[in-house]
Amino acid sequence: MNEVQKPGGKRPIIIEAAVQVFSEKGYHNARIEEVAVAAGIGKGTVYEYFDSKLHLFQAVMENSVELYYDSIIPVEGTTLSFEERLRRLIESHVRFCQANRELTRIVFWDTEIMDSELKDWFLSLRKEKEDQLTEVIRQSIHKGELRQFDPYLMTVMLGGIITSLWGPITLDNWSIDAAELASSITDMIMQGVSA
Repeated sequence: MNEVQKPGGKRPIIIEAAVQVFSEKGYHNARIEEVAVAAGIGKGTVYEYFDSKLHLFQAVMENSVELYYDSIIPVEGTTLSFEERLRRLIESHVRFCQANRELTRIVFWDTEIMDSELKDWFLSLRKEKEDQLTEVIRQSIHKGELRQFDPYLMTVMLGGIITSLWGPITLDNWSIDAAELASSITDMIMQGVSA
């Protein structure tokens, strides 16, 4: 990214203000002046840290995605059953969305603004997480916890189910207990939906 690297300083305050402004107005309608006002600083100070609105948005995206993945309970490296790992994964995703509505809106909604460098980074991070989940599924099949099927297809399906929850939680203010929702979804996945 083309941001100026200054130790500490006002960077975290600017990013926090930018999250608020970008999530409320979207990338195209947000102005650097609004970010500066939200941060309680002058517009010039924002430009001391970030070359442009695009670079500020990219820093917000990068921080947001890293925070998201840091908050998700890892599915690998545990002796828990696949079902329990899946339940914890879903619950941690729901809790992140509930606790970070503004960040969630940016991570899952404004992704068309990413330049190729940020897209490549984001895709490689997503691929790494998909590979981890696919391997967990493969191991669970091998241990007899799951029946035979394509582990990657299951990863894609689970990813779709989990990420689709951000919309109702963030945009519709869906208020639901994260543990209860995770248990219900896990049950539907593990037991199927036929009577």
